[in-house]
Amino acid sequence: MKFTKKLRNEFAGCSSGPVYYESKGHAISAFDAVLESHGLHLDFNAYGGDSGYGSYDVLDEESHCVGYAFLSWYRMPSGRYEFVGYLA
Repeated sequence: MKFTKKLRNEFAGCSSGPVYYESKGHAISAFDAVLESHGLHLDFNAYGGDSGYGSYDVLDEESHCVGYAFLSWYRMPSGRYEFVGYLA
């Protein structure tokens, strides 16, 4: 499946910039909400530590892998999280 430009832009729009997240879970929920609005969802595993990165399967409604989400995060000195995400 090829992701539409609209979906890729909406997903990347959840990346930090003007918004920093209170928790990693809050950020993941924001990214996943974008996918869900397009009938997709993340197959999300553990994501530990104050900073890190990972690639995660993007699944369709039948739980088939249709692509990948790449996420990286960093805990700012304020305690909030900076996230960057894109789809491939």
